Amino acid sequence: MAGQEFVGSWRLTVAEAEAPSFLALGTFGVGGTVVVSPPPVVPPSPHGPATVVHTSAGHGAWEATGADTAIVTFVLLAADENGNPFAIRTVRASLMLGADGQSFSGEEATVTDPAGNVMATESGTIQATRLIAEAPGISGATPMVATPEAEQPLWPA
Repeated sequence: MAGQEFVGSWRLTVAEAEAPSFLALGTFGVGGTVVVSPPPVVPPSPHGPATVVHTSAGHGAWEATGADTAIVTFVLLAADENGNPFAIRTVRASLMLGADGQSFSGEEATVTDPAGNVMATESGTIQATRLIAEAPGISGATPMVATPEAEQPLWPA
């Protein structure tokens, strides 16, 4: 079946034009569901409060559009440092599987307030590598962070 190569768990590096890159995790299910876990606390964005932002996991759906392409839509909730909801981020992305079957790329996002009014349309990129099962104690195992952003903390201090 087309697109089944997307099924599995992935390490994501997300780069947006107006924010620092960050790491996230995503899992694509056989039935077309997707769950994405960004950092729970992210730096302020130009479209939100001037303080740190707390984010939920993202939940949504994905669908194959070809042998090595897919679309995905998922929704995350955002709150300010006091827990007050201020945004709903809907990510709609077109994905292209890498020739190795172990990577993919793509992204676009829309940010709305809790009432659904569009606050911003952002664009950026996702670079993903598949997480694979590895036996414990294997030397040369995949490092927890294998990206150029590895020098950046996973979460702001």
